[in-house]
Amino acid sequence: MEKALILDEETLKKGWGAEGQYWFSVNTYTVKDIAETADIDRPHDSSETEFMLSIGYIPFFHVNRIEMSRAYIEAVGSRKLKERLLAVPDSEFVNTFWKYFDAYKHLSDGYEEFQLNYLIKKAVDWCDDNGIKCIVE
Repeated sequence: MEKALILDEETLKKGWGAEGQYWFSVNTYTVKDIAETADIDRPHDSSETEFMLSIGYIPFFHVNRIEMSRAYIEAVGSRKLKERLLAVPDSEFVNTFWKYFDAYKHLSDGYEEFQLNYLIKKAVDWCDDNGIKCIVE
């Protein structure tokens, strides 16, 4: 039977992890937290990334809150709101996004569905880019 990465709620949540936190094993088709590999002896002269790649892991897909917020505003925000948020620096973007989100009811309608679909798309694109068969559940 051909291996496939199951993209379920648990796997997709790992896409929200910190950058570099989750790694995909090309051997076992599992996603692991970097902390789970702490007991594996690593050569002192290799970086964490070099080591993980050498034992058959690749960085798992990652979505941060700024990316998600910008994508949502682009998808459902008004032209006026998009223009206002264009000038907001990344350091303030998420807080500003949530202020508008809380103030305008139409922004909250469909957000959870958008978020799920966005994560699925990012995960599927990541799988395609890395030649990994996946199944969305």
